[in-house]
Amino acid sequence: MADEANRTAFLEIQGRMIEITGKLKQVQNQMRNKEGEKKRAYLTLEELRQLSDDTNTYKSIGLS
Repeated sequence: MADEANRTAFLEIQGRMIEITGKLKQVQNQMRNKEGEKKRAYLTLEELRQLSDDTNTYKSIGLS
């Protein structure tokens, strides 16, 4: 009886671990994507800073 309870508990914990590991990988991918966006935004800002104040520029609208 105790073995069956331990097995059930183990399977439940194992299932939760698999679910949480999947969520962790998803968050890590999101962080990697955001880091790339941050780097592109920084590089764009650096390029824009080199322009004089009277230079016409355009802001994109919508999804990139």
